[in-house]
Amino acid sequence: MNWLAFFDGLLAAVAFWVALRPARGMPALQLGCVLLGGAATLGTLRFSGLLPMPQLHQYFSMLGAGVGLPLLAIAVVDPRSAIAGQRRYTWIFAVTAAVVCTLVVMILQFKAWVAVSGFVGVLAVLVASVVRKQRLPMLAGVSMVAALALFAAKVQAAGLLPGDFLHIGLALGLLMLGLWAQTGSGTRPLAQA
Repeated sequence: MNWLAFFDGLLAAVAFWVALRPARGMPALQLGCVLLGGAATLGTLRFSGLLPMPQLHQYFSMLGAGVGLPLLAIAVVDPRSAIAGQRRYTWIFAVTAAVVCTLVVMILQFKAWVAVSGFVGVLAVLVASVVRKQRLPMLAGVSMVAALALFAAKVQAAGLLPGDFLHIGLALGLLMLGLWAQTGSGTRPLAQA
């Protein structure tokens, strides 16, 4: 079995479930999930051999890490902000971040930008949730930080490749954020969350 395609498909399914159900009233979380789900869908098509488009998959993966993960962070760190809660500002942020990401990575060839912005995003999720003692976002943060760290370290174990660990960790993290959003915690004032 092709585990890369399978775990990319799993990530896509979780990301789109969160975007369509629990994150409906949370534009930043919703768009972040859509970006990650789009990259995962292209990865599934690429690694299954059905429709290999490596450049498109790489570009959407860049947007997932450089735009999607920061959007998730904004949704958790400041759920009452304009970017987190108003579609207009979510899109303004996303388009601006996508342009910056594209310029920095594709034109200036500073590829570390994506890794840094993605890691800072998931680390912000972890730190904010620890400070607020929010269990589900904390588990999401731990899962996503571990996924990015294992991927960066190129860890391979039990027949799984670094990309498998990345997809599994991101899927678990998104699942936790989806459950958090489903409880309404992301839309209540922080004192009640």
